[in-house]
Amino acid sequence: MTWKRILFYVVTIVASFMVQNNLFAASNLIDTVPNLLLIVTFTFGFLRGKTDGMLIGFLSGLLLDSFFGETLGFYALVYMVIGYGNGLLGQVFYTEFINMPVVLCILSDFLFNLIIYFFDFLMRGKLDILSYMRQVVLPEIVYTVLLTLVLYKFLRFLNTKFAQFEKRSAKKFV
Repeated sequence: MTWKRILFYVVTIVASFMVQNNLFAASNLIDTVPNLLLIVTFTFGFLRGKTDGMLIGFLSGLLLDSFFGETLGFYALVYMVIGYGNGLLGQVFYTEFINMPVVLCILSDFLFNLIIYFFDFLMRGKLDILSYMRQVVLPEIVYTVLLTLVLYKFLRFLNTKFAQFEKRSAKKFV
């Protein structure tokens, strides 16, 4: 992996973080915020493989940990697992169709929220999982899936263009 690819990932992650936590958090349309960092993590994991998925997951989670986490590394670990899992699935399924990324978005977001519920709420004695699912998980999944329909194609386009740029750069050295 080149430093240009890593820089591309960092810029994408920071831009997603800023939009997620500034633009969407300031919006009064809905009480929840779509998980753009999750979209970036599972998309690049699905498109580029488990190593890139883990790297993006780690960087995304570390960014969240540094701003919102109580324990440094918790979100990084969760996002790394999601990036790795989607990287494995990307080796098996076609990346061109939108239906598989939507299914991956639903599964990834549900897994993410289930882990958050288990460690943040259940361990503290808050047992009302149905209320958590109804008030937090379902609106976030719907919002995130709607944005996935747009962002997946855009991120796939960016990935393709960046791969072409890397090929052109590699030919200059040969």
